[in-house]
Amino acid sequence: MDRLRSRFDDVGEAGDVAQGETREPRRRWWHLLRRLRWSDRRLYPLLEAHAALCVDALEQLRRLLADVGDPDGMIRQIEATEKRADALVEEIDGVLGSMLAPPFPRESILALVGDLDDIVDLVEDAAESVHLYHVTTVTPDAERLADLGLASARKLQVAVAALARLDRPRAILALCAEVDDLEAQADHVMRAAVSKLFREEPDARELIKSKAIFEVLESLTDKGKDVAHDIKSLVLKAWGRL
Repeated sequence: MDRLRSRFDDVGEAGDVAQGETREPRRRWWHLLRRLRWSDRRLYPLLEAHAALCVDALEQLRRLLADVGDPDGMIRQIEATEKRADALVEEIDGVLGSMLAPPFPRESILALVGDLDDIVDLVEDAAESVHLYHVTTVTPDAERLADLGLASARKLQVAVAALARLDRPRAILALCAEVDDLEAQADHVMRAAVSKLFREEPDARELIKSKAIFEVLESLTDKGKDVAHDIKSLVLKAWGRL
């Protein structure tokens, strides 16, 4: 019986060794993947640059709305900003394609980039609408909507920059919540502005133009909210791995 027990013990020890030998390559491979995932930082500067372009575009739009005569050529500057944003999207796509292990799921990163790019596209739409509709005056409500969009973009810029380290995830989530609040404020401004427009604007053409401008400006905070949700999703997914 003692000899039999000894044989079983020997088999058990051999099994433990074999299992340990199997686990060790897996463990080394997992650590390698993590090192590759977190050491490749090419992506983060590009994301930060795109978020910065959103802020630049909205600042340019705000200056355009302050003087729709556009003496400083803000419309052309906005168009140039939109082209730089498109180039960044292509560069980010190329970097993602070359990365063995992106820090976040590829589809989640692409969703974030797409929504950031939509902000710049909407700014260009707003600028072109001012030009094509021959807008000569801008109401305080329109300026307020642009201000809210700019405030949203600035918070998103900070949140995107914080993704590189993720050392303060709760602070990022708080910024996302603030962006949601700005979107709610913009909804309120939009409803009040349209209500006032229908009550007080006698010229149907001016009413249609102003309403169209309101809508595209309000959509800036809508898209900002989408970006905030993208960032929140990335943070929550990463939080589960930290």
